[in-house]
Parts: sequence; structure tokens; C-alpha cells
Amino acid sequence: MRSFERYSLVYFIISTSACYGLFAAFDASPHPIMVSQHEDDEEKFNGSNWQTLNRQVALAKFQFLQDEDYDKNAPRQCAYLASGFAGPALDWVASTYTIEGTLYDSFDGFVDRTREAFGIADNNITSLLRRELDCLSWNVEVPVFFAEFDRLTHALGITTDETKIALVNNKLPAKIKGLFVEQCLQFANYDTLRERCNGMWAMDPNRSQRQAQGKKPRCGSCGKKGHTASDCKGAKN
Repeated sequence: MRSFERYSLVYFIISTSACYGLFAAFDASPHPIMVSQHEDDEEKFNGSNWQTLNRQVALAKFQFLQDEDYDKNAPRQCAYLASGFAGPALDWVASTYTIEGTLYDSFDGFVDRTREAFGIADNNITSLLRRELDCLSWNVEVPVFFAEFDRLTHALGITTDETKIALVNNKLPAKIKGLFVEQCLQFANYDTLRERCNGMWAMDPNRSQRQAQGKKPRCGSCGKKGHTASDCKGAKN
């Protein structure tokens, strides 16, 4: 197959949002290779959102465990992961596969090459995690904030209560800081601080209303999130 034809074929396969089959291209299986099962509203890896790649790798491995068609079929596994790429990441994988036909020979190798290409190799992870921790802001959904905070501090090896409390205090909104002052609360234990904040969130009478307002509607016609059946363009078409 000529280089241009090969590039066009691979680019089409991994960029389409529908589920198409690769037969002889990757193996001799008569079953179609499902290269995309990502919902339209799901975030895709574009090369800059490195945490999205980590999530997609984890979800892909879950999929492989559930579907025996992926078992020991590295090209099929790589194609599934690549179907969640967009923008520069999609351009990179299409052009690289054109040059290197062995790119899909190993799933772990493909992940490593992708991480290396976009500056998220192991030697850069610490600085990326630190930047993400610095940018982490307070979330009105308090358990979500602490889940992210705990994940990042654990990955960075930050374990002392004093350091973790200081980092959280820098992110607390003035209202909560004021409540702590009024109640003469000073924390020496990080877990106690987290439990107190989570308890305040759980008892907030406005929490249920905020959660209801934040939910995306799901269309009763096409099943996608973000609109209702009366606004569904698919149904009109």
C-alpha cells in the first residue's frame, strides 16, 4: 500500500466517532474491531491534557478485561485507545503510524511513545503534578476537591500533616476560614481538617439544589447528554 493511501486509511479509522471494523489490517479475525466507544461529550486526549490520557488508558484496560476480542491483540487495543485522541494527538498518531508500522505492536509501548511525544514521560511527571496541585482550586463539591488533593499529594510524596494543612489553607475560601476563626478551630491533623470540611459540605442546605442545577439533561430521543428531546437536532433530521 502506498504511503498516502496508508495514511488516509489509518487517519480515517482512528478519527471517526462511529464503530468501524479493521479486518486484515490488524488480524484475520472475522469480527469487526470496535475502534471507538467514546461518548460525544467525553473529553478526548489532545496532547495537552495529560491526565485525560491516563484516564483513557485506565478505561481502555477495563474494556480489555470485559471484552475477550481484545485479548492479546495489541493492534486492536492500540486502535481502541487512539479512537479517544483528537487534535494534535490524533494528527501525531496518524502520521507516526504511517512512518512506523510497528507503532501498534505493543499497547504499553504505544502508551509510552504517546507520553514521550507530548512531554509526559516519567521524568516530567513530577513537575506536571506539582503544577496541577498549584492550580487546584477550591471546589464547592468538597469531597471532589479533597479526592483530587489526596491523589496529587500522594503522587508527589507529600505526607506530613503540617505541609498538607498549609496547602489546603491556601486554597480555602474566606468564608470557611472565617467560620474556623469564629469556632476557634485550629487543626494539627490533616484528616481532621478534611473530615470537618466534608461534614460542613454534607450539612449545607443548598447542596442538593446546586447538584440539581449542575446536572446535564439527557435527551430522551438520541440518548446524548446536554439537551432535551425537544431541542434534539438528530430527531429533527
